[in-house]
Amino acid sequence: MCNIPSTNTDPQYRYKMPKIVSKVEGRGNGIKTCVVNMGDVARALYRPPQYTTKWFGNELGAQSNYTNKEGEGERAVINGSHETHVFQTLLDKFIEKYVLCPNCNLPEIPLQIKKNVISAKCAACGWSGELDNAHRLAAFITKNPPDGKGGVVNLTAQGDGQDKKARRAAKQAARAAGGAEKEDGSDVDDDDDKPEKKDKKDKKDKKDKKDKKEKKEKKKKEKAESDDDGSDDDVKVKKDKKEKKDKKDKKEKKDKKEKKDKKEKKDKKEKKEKKKKDSDSDAGSDDDKSDASSDGGKKDGAALEFDDDEIKSTIRSLTEFIESKSGKPTVAAFFEEVRALQVTKVFDHKIRLYVVLEALFGSSMDAKGISDKSKIIDKFITNGSLETPDVLWAFNVYLEANKDWDATKRFPPVVKELYDEEWCNEKGILSYYNNDGGDGEPGFDKAKAAAKPFLTWLAQDDGSDSDESDEDSD
Repeated sequence: MCNIPSTNTDPQYRYKMPKIVSKVEGRGNGIKTCVVNMGDVARALYRPPQYTTKWFGNELGAQSNYTNKEGEGERAVINGSHETHVFQTLLDKFIEKYVLCPNCNLPEIPLQIKKNVISAKCAACGWSGELDNAHRLAAFITKNPPDGKGGVVNLTAQGDGQDKKARRAAKQAARAAGGAEKEDGSDVDDDDDKPEKKDKKDKKDKKDKKDKKEKKEKKKKEKAESDDDGSDDDVKVKKDKKEKKDKKDKKEKKDKKEKKDKKEKKDKKEKKEKKKKDSDSDAGSDDDKSDASSDGGKKDGAALEFDDDEIKSTIRSLTEFIESKSGKPTVAAFFEEVRALQVTKVFDHKIRLYVVLEALFGSSMDAKGISDKSKIIDKFITNGSLETPDVLWAFNVYLEANKDWDATKRFPPVVKELYDEEWCNEKGILSYYNNDGGDGEPGFDKAKAAAKPFLTWLAQDDGSDSDESDEDSD
């Protein structure tokens, strides 16, 4: 035997309880710990053993179960392997919350459940008030109030295996206990009229069942009458009409699709003939044709047309996407959007870079804007493995497409920004413009003339670097 709680070391203390005895059963995933004397311990505390069993389960985070079957006796089982001293420590915590009086610390407070609130009144010092209603065990106690005989009223929630007669007897005992409290002048629960409420509820349930049955019979009768009146024919007619309408809609959709496909084929054919006619006058047109045919119809930089509906549609879609992100899309999201359109429209990485420039800047590109959007532009250049001529081609095309853009003033700083960001190298820029590497491409002549101040500066810088290297070698 030990004191209540076990932390009390007074040898003359009058409130005693048995020490917890536990044993581990099973092994592996089925291992569990059985508290052998849970019933004796709980009764010494004047608390139902279901409460202490549930308390252990909550505190240990394990499933717990209390049974009291004939032939087996009382069994309190908690899943997992646990030491006896752990149970004793947890029991002391339970005693502190729900057994000891908060005022005098004596175990003289019988539990009372009123309006789903756990309260108590101390028989020793007269203290009265609420206990801990925030703990998870509080909900269990309010749903399963004590019956005054060391058990609980709602035995079905415990899974204790008792039959209906035992549950009925427990409920009657609880009512009797409530009546005794009323005679003593103590507080009475608001649930004294439960039998009357139950009778009313039973009557209401019977009435509802009767109404449902009548409605069901009425529906069956109406259905039978409608069948006799030939309603099946009406249903069949409606079904036939619906099928005809669906077929008609499908046919109309098919016709529209065929017309659209024919129109697209016709437009493509006209564009192809126009390109062929234009390319006949160009000496290098044969190479472009072979490249286009080998690429399976994929659009490349040489075949770009500013009035191409697909290119314009792509730019519009990207502009709307940027506006939907308040003008500040993330690099990853913008790249995915462009990549999806590229796969759909089928164009190469050079055109992709031009489309990105149009979407990002419209007709207001400048060196500062390039610097601000450098992360996005760098993603498309590095991902597409674009060389200096490819990058310059995209910017030349932008210059050609935006004829009102002040190229003389804005283009040299833009090219310098490309050089500073290391997207274009010095040798590649000088070779591309001075050696006419982009001759015949859209906007090349205009870009070359506009970039002349920067090209001169770059050539001088290149020359000074070579002179310095010669002096170093001397």
